[in-house]
Amino acid sequence: QEFFVIKAELYRQRPDLVNCGRTLVGKLPTRNQQGELNYFAPPPAEINSLLFKVQSVMLKLGVPMAVLHNEVACAQHEMSPIYAHSTFSADNNVL
Repeated sequence: QEFFVIKAELYRQRPDLVNCGRTLVGKLPTRNQQGELNYFAPPPAEINSLLFKVQSVMLKLGVPMAVLHNEVACAQHEMSPIYAHSTFSADNNVL
């Protein structure tokens, strides 16, 4: 599952996120933005802490996570449950 992490105060400043749960208004990325700086760099300490907290909760729910890393876009991250039979995987993705 890929997702973006933004600070709560920045979230509250965006009516599109608050009302629709997704971005409707945006801007083009910075010119010559290097995507690999995000993808290959370790997550910032604050984000790493969040990912490990979520991983801990998921493990308590019986959903082992295989992947925790940055994605290409700024503030984009990914966590993926370990492959299981389709019915278990569907349940795990809902959690």
